[in-house]
Amino acid sequence: MRRSLIENPALETSILLSMTSAIKDISEIYAYPEKEIEDVEVEEFYRLLERRLNNEPIAYITGEKEFYSRTFSVNREVLIPRPETELLVEEALRIAEDEPNPAILDAGTGSGCIAVTLAREKPGSRVAATDISQGALATARVNAERHSVREEISFVLGSLAGPFRRETFDLVVSNPPYIPEADYALLPPDVRDYEPRSSLVGGGDGLSFITKLVSDAGRVLKNGGWCLLEIGAGQSPDVIKLFEEARFSGVSSIRDINDIERVVRAQWKK
Repeated sequence: MRRSLIENPALETSILLSMTSAIKDISEIYAYPEKEIEDVEVEEFYRLLERRLNNEPIAYITGEKEFYSRTFSVNREVLIPRPETELLVEEALRIAEDEPNPAILDAGTGSGCIAVTLAREKPGSRVAATDISQGALATARVNAERHSVREEISFVLGSLAGPFRRETFDLVVSNPPYIPEADYALLPPDVRDYEPRSSLVGGGDGLSFITKLVSDAGRVLKNGGWCLLEIGAGQSPDVIKLFEEARFSGVSSIRDINDIERVVRAQWKK
């Protein structure tokens, strides 16, 4: 696995072994070299190993990914949750701190990691989660049930804020597709060849879905409500301009741990 340039080969080997045998930690191999593994377990281990060596993400092989200290079910219908998206959740929770029962829209929910986390971290929230993919919504429902917030979230088939036609929400959050078309071919193979393209590419300049969200957010936000968007590196000036042209106020960006302007927030005031 080292030759395949996998970042943590020992860790991932341990994960695959734990899936296919009674060995739950790779250190057991060295501590108990006499321990035997059944032939069928060896075959299954190598089958999974081959998938990983072909660049399939470990999260798709295991069917799980941690986000905000919770484990979420994932599959090839949904984008794998990223640590940087936790910044979006943290800011949403900060804004909603003084609102006892905020109405929240997670536009383009995917795995549901944002919607589920907000519902869990902010009891009393009324969350709506949209997606154009039936498969993604099915996965998001599984995760809502897994974390006991199925009744707190409404899952709606549709694009971004499109299904809603009037002022409804205190907060609109989204991790929309934002990768420019020309950059798609440059993505690492474990992303480009496995994760859903529709969840990654945001048109020629990467701003197609962001532009649509900014345009629609004012329609669905209550007066004084906020829109928070995750964005790509270098997109902050353009996104801030979009919000300002749409008559939002208090527009600003938040940097992630890599000093990239990762989230843009804006307040809607009539």
